[in-house]
Amino acid sequence: MEKQQEYWGSLPAWYFFLAAMGAMLFVIVAVTDLAGMEIAGHINGWAGLVSLAVAAVGALLLLIELTHKSRGHLVNARPFASVMSFGSLLQSVYMPLVFVYATFFFSFIPWAGLGWLKTIVAVLAIITALLYVTYPAIELGEAKGRSFWNGGGLLGVFLVNGAATGAAALILLLFVFGYAEHAYTATISGLAAGLLLVQLLTVPGYVLGMRLSSAEEARRGANKLWNGEFSKTFWGGVISLGTVIPLLINLLFSSVYWLAIAAVLILAGGICFRIDFLRAAVRVVLPGEERAEMSKAEITKLAGALESRWQEKACWLHPHK
Repeated sequence: MEKQQEYWGSLPAWYFFLAAMGAMLFVIVAVTDLAGMEIAGHINGWAGLVSLAVAAVGALLLLIELTHKSRGHLVNARPFASVMSFGSLLQSVYMPLVFVYATFFFSFIPWAGLGWLKTIVAVLAIITALLYVTYPAIELGEAKGRSFWNGGGLLGVFLVNGAATGAAALILLLFVFGYAEHAYTATISGLAAGLLLVQLLTVPGYVLGMRLSSAEEARRGANKLWNGEFSKTFWGGVISLGTVIPLLINLLFSSVYWLAIAAVLILAGGICFRIDFLRAAVRVVLPGEERAEMSKAEITKLAGALESRWQEKACWLHPHK
């Protein structure tokens, strides 16, 4: 019996989405700061706090899924003993680094003027953020029973999609800060367009590669996305609404309102991507599971047939009653 995505629901997808979006938003603004762009001094403090808040919400969603929530801290009891402990340590390091980095942009903080220290914290936080974004692909790749996740390109696909959603979130943040028509916003829009173009090639490419895989479960999972039960959300949500349409908007329109719409579509496509890639991974069928459980309709039909057979036997045994 196979139960589709028996252990992976929508909450992990939202956690992966929020973690990647927030971390890549931070990476972009931190690189902006290291490049010496003046706008960094105006937005990076608040952008860092937003990134931190997004990661915190994602962590809470992950905590909700734990069976014993009060024991969640034990995942760090044996560092690097598992992929999950590695991811938890990354999150535990990433969030304080981002918070410390954000404090450098508020003048009332005593160490706000220490540029050399801010640079060190920024570099460390960028490295941790990139590992944080790619960690879900590493964790999924460890699931040997779900070969759809075992492709070598999964890490790159997750990184590209995370970068695209991070750029989209930054565009919306720039609108809130009043920089909708700033040259920096146009630069980030161009970055988003480039990432969408790469995503348009890599995401369907990964699924197509899994369709040609030697593993039966990988082929079945890929077919669910390509032309099966999840094809509407994959082609309609991830590829069309989340990639092609915002790419065309970025290339054809310069209006800030169109850019905002494109950013929202990228984010919607990002969550569809995470959900689809989680639920498409068909697991290996274990011995004894070849025959699926009977449905309620099948059980009702069998019970009716047995009752009818017993009635016939009763009439045969007691013909005069």
